Amino acid sequence: MVKVSVAHEGAVCLNGRFLRPDEATISPFDFGFLYGDGLFETLRTYGGRPFRLNAHLARLAAGLDALAIRGAPSSDVLRGWVLETIARAEIPDAYVRITVTRGMGIAGLDPAGCGAPTVFIVALPLRGGPPSSNAGVKAIFLWPRHPEDHPRPTLKSTSYQRSVLARAQLTREGAREGFFFDHDRHVTEGSVSNIFAVRGGILWTPPADSCLPGITRAEVLELARAEGLPTREEELNRHFILSVEELFITSSLMELLPVVRVGDATIGAGVPGPWTQRLLQRYREQTLLPDRAP
Repeated sequence: MVKVSVAHEGAVCLNGRFLRPDEATISPFDFGFLYGDGLFETLRTYGGRPFRLNAHLARLAAGLDALAIRGAPSSDVLRGWVLETIARAEIPDAYVRITVTRGMGIAGLDPAGCGAPTVFIVALPLRGGPPSSNAGVKAIFLWPRHPEDHPRPTLKSTSYQRSVLARAQLTREGAREGFFFDHDRHVTEGSVSNIFAVRGGILWTPPADSCLPGITRAEVLELARAEGLPTREEELNRHFILSVEELFITSSLMELLPVVRVGDATIGAGVPGPWTQRLLQRYREQTLLPDRAP
């Protein structure tokens, strides 16, 4: 068995068994370990309460169906496991990850040889603490992805090597995030985030079929419309990105994070813009409310 080595703080649920993080082990024959064959969801808690858990579980269920990973527990069962893991962790502001792999198999790459899926849930201290957006961050452009890439970018796959390599480049260049292109050189998404831009009184973001349909992305689009800010989901090229008035990235962990530089170019006035700050305030207000159906 492969021992999962992490901090002692927090809690883990492995296939319905609740453990300390240092007690958890998975099989070296698990398809998730061997081939990155699985899906995951990341979210965070506010005051011990998970934000938009229902939406994350709905996206996970849709992804499992798309990859034909059969036999995973129902969303109701997973919800109970997640809530129990969070309660056992006793961390008010926690990082929560739900991972479901195809399970253990010993027949090479053929998924037909796999048994029941492996479900691994962790609740750990939020890495790096709460997100900070006072000054904004730097991003860079990365590289194009092939149009026939699998798994599709719309699936939150555990096959994350592309983003690992991107992170190494970001570290070298002193950037917080990097933006991928599609084959037509349209900017699609960040390595771990969705992209938003404000230009001409409109909130722009790449279409959902070109990127991961983020839970925070959907929340921001809804908040913008409620605030009277028109939204458009359209293909955005490099020139457009460099000419916008405001730019920010989103994810469940970073919330809304302003981008004030892309490479050597300054975005807008070089400080977080008014719409970014307004939407971030509205987003944080939402985190105080009860969860809702997806």
